[in-house]
Amino acid sequence: MVPGQQASMTEVARRPDGPLRSSQAARWVRWLEGLIFFFLILFAILLPHSIKGARYAWMAAGLLWLAKLAIERKRPFPQALSAPLLAYIVLSGISTALSPDPYLSWPRMKVVCLVLAGTVVAQNLQRLSQVRVLVLLLLLSGLAAAGFTAWQYTYGVGVQVKYLVPTADLYRAGIHPGDIITHINGRSVHTPEQLTKVVEQSRPGSMLRVNYLQGEPFHKRETFLTREQFVTSGLGTPYLQLARGKPGRAQGTLGHYIVLAEMLMQLGCLAWAMLLSVQPHRWGVRAFFAIVFLALTAALLATQTRADIAGLAAGCVVALWLLGRKQARIWAFAGVVLLLLLATLWIHHTRRLDWVSPADPGTHFRVLMWEDGVRLVRQHPWFGVGMDTIFNHWQEWNIRAFALYRVIYHFHSDYIQIAVERGLLTLAAWLWFVVAYVVFLVRLLRRTREHSRFATGLVAGVLAAFVGYLVPSTVQYCLGDDPLVMIMFFYFGLAVAIERMLKTPGAVDVP
Repeated sequence: MVPGQQASMTEVARRPDGPLRSSQAARWVRWLEGLIFFFLILFAILLPHSIKGARYAWMAAGLLWLAKLAIERKRPFPQALSAPLLAYIVLSGISTALSPDPYLSWPRMKVVCLVLAGTVVAQNLQRLSQVRVLVLLLLLSGLAAAGFTAWQYTYGVGVQVKYLVPTADLYRAGIHPGDIITHINGRSVHTPEQLTKVVEQSRPGSMLRVNYLQGEPFHKRETFLTREQFVTSGLGTPYLQLARGKPGRAQGTLGHYIVLAEMLMQLGCLAWAMLLSVQPHRWGVRAFFAIVFLALTAALLATQTRADIAGLAAGCVVALWLLGRKQARIWAFAGVVLLLLLATLWIHHTRRLDWVSPADPGTHFRVLMWEDGVRLVRQHPWFGVGMDTIFNHWQEWNIRAFALYRVIYHFHSDYIQIAVERGLLTLAAWLWFVVAYVVFLVRLLRRTREHSRFATGLVAGVLAAFVGYLVPSTVQYCLGDDPLVMIMFFYFGLAVAIERMLKTPGAVDVP
């Protein structure tokens, strides 16, 4: 080539550094794909146990996915239902920008943006076998959460104070009847005998650091007492009665019985659908899904959360209708009725409540919040009052339930909460997604029947879980709970990924 002459495109392509760059990029892409799938596995495992861990896992996968796109110089795959979700996020952002207290509203956008977890999952699963790994690990992790709940109810979480004289030193230090002592000087105690032994073995006059749980859900507290104060409070006498401490309502590792119930309901619907989809001769697999479903249901009953138990029942009926044969539908429907009957008796026994009880303070609180919520929607119809601004302005807006019950909470309904805080436009965007998602899943279910039994069961489980979510969402603010939003859009990502796999030759590698 003559000096100064520009090289042709063919000559550039033949240079050794061109293919080398391409092979290096391919190696980086393969490495990133493996790392992304690792964090998706971590996401599935942590969902029933750790809110922060699950959030960091999908965010790490998302950042790696963006790096992969930059190396490949590709655009994301076209994704179903992007328009309603984008409208939901953008309109929520506009409402937040217009909020009278943006410093309260902007942190809530982190929960709104959790819907992007579904995009990360949908864009990074290439084969149905990857989906199967994630589903099995998720259900195994749910089984572990149910097992942990059972351990809390059998072994206990500490030593509960059953009776204590109000003049005792323990009472003055902040420990009251019903509280559960968990540690003394860092040593865990689970029985009255263990607590007595730890106190008696301490040096005379020494100060003991006492960790205990108070309220429901548990709030961690700490106080300091001497050995002698324990003794004068009646240790070892009827004046200080102790027992193995157990939760009143199951809370698991998520720290709140409602949050745990929402998670268990979603997992239970999926386990039930997978159980119905397994071929009859595969007894081992059917036994696994049956054990998982029963364990999750038992743990859900232990939360004593009426709305989520009803959600599980509704989801089970949907999955049964989609997957069960006529005879199986009859027996399984009878089982669902039995579940509701047992739940009714259990809740009435433990909480002295019916499914709908006008005398229940929680029901009265909800009714007052709904009435005031509708009033605020009329006053601020388009973009609402801003997320979480009610905490600062409830007196100005005359929120009666807060004044009556001395509790500052939320509006106990996804739809009223969205309408009040972000306006009717954002509510319309969310309802657009809800309807479009149900239609998408029904159509996808018809297509998967021709390709994979596993995919059919999974899509039916996703649809059942979403129907299950719709039940408590009318009486609870479910979209305010990070774990529920993450698992719901984890399911969404799995369904969208399956929809793309049906169009990709060789991607459906599980029968």
